[in-house]
Amino acid sequence: MRDRDAKIRIRGFREVMTDSRQMLVVDDKAGQRELLQAVFQDRGFVVTKAANGDEAIRYLNELAFDIVITDLKMPGKDGLAVLRAAREVSPDCPVIIVTAYGSIDTAVEAMRLGAADFITKDFQLEEIERKVDKVLAQRTLKQAQETVPAVPQAPVTDADLHIVGDSDWTLQLTKMIRKIAPSRSSVLITGPSGTGKELVARAIHDASPRRNEPFVALNCAALASGVLESELFGHEKGAFTGAVTRRIGRFERAHHGTLFLDEVGEIDTNIQTKLLRVLQEGEFERVGGAEAVRVDVRIVAATNRDLREAITQGLFREDFYYRLNVFSIGVEPLRKRPGDIPALVEHFLKKFGHDTGKHIQGVEDDVLETFMRYRWPGNIRELQNVLERAIVLAEGQYITRDDIPPEMLYDRQSPVERGMPLPAAVAPAAPSSLTEQTDTLERDLIQSTLEKYRWNKTKAADALGLKRTTLQYKIKKLGLE
Repeated sequence: MRDRDAKIRIRGFREVMTDSRQMLVVDDKAGQRELLQAVFQDRGFVVTKAANGDEAIRYLNELAFDIVITDLKMPGKDGLAVLRAAREVSPDCPVIIVTAYGSIDTAVEAMRLGAADFITKDFQLEEIERKVDKVLAQRTLKQAQETVPAVPQAPVTDADLHIVGDSDWTLQLTKMIRKIAPSRSSVLITGPSGTGKELVARAIHDASPRRNEPFVALNCAALASGVLESELFGHEKGAFTGAVTRRIGRFERAHHGTLFLDEVGEIDTNIQTKLLRVLQEGEFERVGGAEAVRVDVRIVAATNRDLREAITQGLFREDFYYRLNVFSIGVEPLRKRPGDIPALVEHFLKKFGHDTGKHIQGVEDDVLETFMRYRWPGNIRELQNVLERAIVLAEGQYITRDDIPPEMLYDRQSPVERGMPLPAAVAPAAPSSLTEQTDTLERDLIQSTLEKYRWNKTKAADALGLKRTTLQYKIKKLGLE
């Protein structure tokens, strides 16, 4: 075997003397090897063939290649082993994985390990030629960029990410964002409405090398299918009635930056097909156009739907799902991370206090306790709305129980609902009789109302829809005196 320096000298000699590109084709099927050799030799490539992974790895250690095309499933060492070997000896050599449709999960894993692209075995020759041209063009561009001195970017702090919260979950989320941000790969963010999925998407962008480029967001559920296509890809003049000029779409506006597709689960399957092509090829046509438009855009998508269930129902393309879901982040509902509530309260008080000109110092202890025990069906968005309302109503420097919606005082979650198992000493007792349960509910409701109105029985009776004498009777009966 030749040493590393010898390989580099040989490669440089080939590039200067013959200007030919070196390709390694790895496949255990002789017919496939011969076909790819014939196609790419006609295009000026020097093609080396390997019948298995062991032979391919030997070639990789002896020769220098500009690109590798390898089958994924082979006897002995498979395509992933070839990929690892190629990345080890020549990190800038792109590898295209050829896989059967049923092995799409493994192909996604190959992309995570550094494969430049993958293609299913039923490909047309024109398709694999386009992929080879694309990855080689990207490699050439990267090499050219590496020769230009980079302008150093200031390090990103946690404050720059605008992720508010002190819970363990939020700390892990911030750590995950920092890990995946430098990648070009797509990210799928899942979670209930109002949990801050767009905020996570912006944090990924802000922590990435693209942070000085555009971040473009689009709510896919808010637009009809035809309008959505034009919003995404733009349209040419005369493409449809009312298209009086060419219009640039969101992809072109996000060039070199990040495109955030919110509610991606609502996209029509026909548009999913076109989006899949952009993810695979990096190009598209405007509506009514025939010219391919190339873009460099990172896709971050979000949904509150179960996309796997949508796949089984035929509402979401499986191949599009795997392209989106290279990295996945699940955002927990607020009731599962109550440790974030104090920091969020402080954040919103500052924000809305500034907007309204009021200087609110904080919330009273019983209000914070109510917030910590409330179910928050609307998640962070609901907390934001509650505090915006409370600041407007507040008459002093602190938010009191009088400033928050009354229904919040009666809708509480147990520690188990917050994901906090009860210790055995306080585990729920066996179900009591209906009468006892009714008395307990009535006692809690009356006590909460009395506390709200500071034991003003007239106001509490009005709020409960009772006569004052009836309320006094119930106070005595339930032992609330």
